[in-house]
Amino acid sequence: MYQTNEGGSFIYNIQESYLYLLLYFRDNVVYIRLLLIFLSLAAQAQPPAQNPEAKQKALKRIQQAQSGGKSKHWPRIDPVLFYRNLQNNVDSPLYLNQGKPTYFCGYAALTHFMLLQDPENYVARMIELYTTGSTRVTDKTLLSSERIQEAAGTLYNKGVMDINHADQMWFMVLSENYKGYLNLRDQSFDPGDENSFWAATNFKKFNRMLRSLTGLEVHARGADLMGPVFLNYYRFCQDKNRDHTVLLYLNNKALYPNKFFRFILPTPTHFVVLYDIDRVDGYNVLDYWDYGLRTKMKLKKRKFRKLVYGITYIKVK
Repeated sequence: MYQTNEGGSFIYNIQESYLYLLLYFRDNVVYIRLLLIFLSLAAQAQPPAQNPEAKQKALKRIQQAQSGGKSKHWPRIDPVLFYRNLQNNVDSPLYLNQGKPTYFCGYAALTHFMLLQDPENYVARMIELYTTGSTRVTDKTLLSSERIQEAAGTLYNKGVMDINHADQMWFMVLSENYKGYLNLRDQSFDPGDENSFWAATNFKKFNRMLRSLTGLEVHARGADLMGPVFLNYYRFCQDKNRDHTVLLYLNNKALYPNKFFRFILPTPTHFVVLYDIDRVDGYNVLDYWDYGLRTKMKLKKRKFRKLVYGITYIKVK
């Protein structure tokens, strides 16, 4: 999907059957022209290209693992939904979604990055976790408690995540194995904790997870209470985006304001993966991923500065 925000928004769903529409309207030139415009816009709604060789290896590994059947460690996870979810994530990283109203945003953002940079490593970790109940990353072994194993596959009213059993498993395991100060009061999972501080991610924890899961050199500027000082955010992000992947830690309520809530707490709550940043007519134009969408948003320079609390940048391969 491709969403553009300039006060309002419009969304293109590129999962429809365009061939069917073309055949249906084959005798109407106007409709065909509109459809071609629609397709050209939808074609833009793609994330940065993955390494084709790594992607094919990841898909092949998924295909080979499917014959293993149901995992004894994850009794509530449907193997068909699990492997379909894995394949969809590798095929179309854009549509990865943390579900609503969960606190899985940080885990979804770093997983989107993993899918773009190293889908083979992502698939290897997921399959090992599914088949053995644990998986080794660069600096630790990710374990899964009995509570998590019983809960994964049962989350509901989360949108598309209801059937994305692989995402449920992965996000819950990450929540359980990586802790920050936001998680101190709730260390063990109880039903409904996916919507609470048990699953929350602060900036330091987010960067620690990225280093742990990828083994890459991760740099960061900013903090939970205030953004980087004495820094031109636009120039810094544009410069780093040339040869790094940039992820932003933002105030979500200010990014997507709600008319029913006039008071907005000055705190960051949201992670996005920045694809591009430009300046047009005095506005900063952000092109980024979040919530399973690619979004372009025009922001005044002052608002952009008020939104950003953290900037993470990782040297791409």
